[in-house]
Amino acid sequence: MAAPMEDVSCAQKPTEDENNCTVEATVVTGFEEVAAEEAEERFNTKCKILRGRISIKCPIDKVEQVTDLGCVDNCRVVMTQVVDFKFTQDQNENLQRLRNLVGSVDWPSGLKIWRKFFSFEHAVADYPDEITTDFGEVVIPPPRQTSPGEKLSRRAKKRNKRNKRFENRREERDKKQSHVCADENESKTELEIDKACSDKNDKIDEVIEPSHTEEIENLEIVAKKPRVRENPWNPMMPSFRVTCHRVGNNHNFDSMTAASNFGGAIYRYFGWNVKLTEFDIEVILGIDDNDVTVSLGLTKESLHRRNISHFGPTTLRPTIAYGMLRLCDIKKGDVVCDPMCGTGSIPLQGASRWPYSFNLAGEIGKRALQRCYGNIQDLDEKRKQENMSSMLLDAVRWDVCNLPMRDQSVDAFVTDLPFGVRMGSKVNNWTLYPGALFEMARVVKPGGRCCLLTEDKKCMVKTLLYIGKYWKRTKTLGVNIGGLAGGIYVLMRTVEPFDKNVNRDIFAAKGKKGDKFQIPPSPDSNREDN
Repeated sequence: MAAPMEDVSCAQKPTEDENNCTVEATVVTGFEEVAAEEAEERFNTKCKILRGRISIKCPIDKVEQVTDLGCVDNCRVVMTQVVDFKFTQDQNENLQRLRNLVGSVDWPSGLKIWRKFFSFEHAVADYPDEITTDFGEVVIPPPRQTSPGEKLSRRAKKRNKRNKRFENRREERDKKQSHVCADENESKTELEIDKACSDKNDKIDEVIEPSHTEEIENLEIVAKKPRVRENPWNPMMPSFRVTCHRVGNNHNFDSMTAASNFGGAIYRYFGWNVKLTEFDIEVILGIDDNDVTVSLGLTKESLHRRNISHFGPTTLRPTIAYGMLRLCDIKKGDVVCDPMCGTGSIPLQGASRWPYSFNLAGEIGKRALQRCYGNIQDLDEKRKQENMSSMLLDAVRWDVCNLPMRDQSVDAFVTDLPFGVRMGSKVNNWTLYPGALFEMARVVKPGGRCCLLTEDKKCMVKTLLYIGKYWKRTKTLGVNIGGLAGGIYVLMRTVEPFDKNVNRDIFAAKGKKGDKFQIPPSPDSNREDN
């Protein structure tokens, strides 16, 4: 075990048996309950839900299955968790206690799980050869001085960047002109030297000006200085880095300072090589208000890029796509349709995760449809190499407001609606949203499901009010989509017969006026979730 420390009263090792371990998995904010439900079904255990992540207590022999969860982005195994670290007002004291915490971490349990995911050419010891109690002094970097450009507006920054680019071009042009003039002067001096040598039979050195000869003699080739490492590199040891995730405002230090001090203590303890990129081991220091957690990363790259090789400007994360499909409760034999598939994140997840369902994908844009075809072909090629059958998936070009499909032929619709930020516009959404939902109401079966993602929640809510007799909202989730506050709406088709004679343009024309239009009464207009 690690060496006993003077300040280890705050350190608490996870109280779990030898056959289980605690794994934290990060998920998209808003999908914590969906991810916990999936993990509980897979490992038959209770999960703890935190903001942006879940904590899973799973058997060690099944820990590799954590990365197969559809909603998971990154995974890490928890080695030590300290509840109520009791941070003080003294910055040096807090950082010194974090450095001393390295000696109390349960490194053997974490490295045991790490070896199941990664390998190193040499054996990685659970303990250092010589256990030390000296974890070094606290290092506090100087305060970062903000440059005047950081306080400028976005327009001023663009203007300064453009002016700087023009200045660089002007300098390059002046340099070229100076080189041309220098070449002409050199050619003139050479002619004068030849003429002087032929006439007076003197030496060339006597004709050349003294200043010119001094410049030639003083000309030296300056070699690039090799980078000198502060810490010697040991090829027998793995490389590592420390990443700090800090939440809370009651800390008198920043994340970089905490990570550098904790990493310096690990270097003095194990002697591992420090490397910020292409590292072997990632140590994650989590500081959540007064709680401190030390973990080892089990994923070097985020899993949200899985099954996608051709990306577009608004490609949906496969982890979000899987969560939306799970909210629709896909069953065997269901026909699942994404009428605005984009690059195909949703149908690809549906075809790979629910192999006994048939998936349809449609898109009106040619480039997006080509990317979808490319993703389907690449995933089928990968499945062939693994001796798996091709996916039950097809993609066609259509208009979502005029689907070429029969009435009541689809069991579930799952799609990512245009936000009107990067693609489309919020003015056009007042026409697109009602037209798409009217057409989905015609094609879906009674009792069918629908899951929609959008950032234009105002337009979505008023659209649902207008066509409430066809769709009943069952669940609403708030999610974080790349910094945008998006919303996921889970709907269920009512038994109301579809009226094909309804005028869909009435709502679109009224919707463009914003809040001033009156919502027509509907049977579901008095629902509590409105």
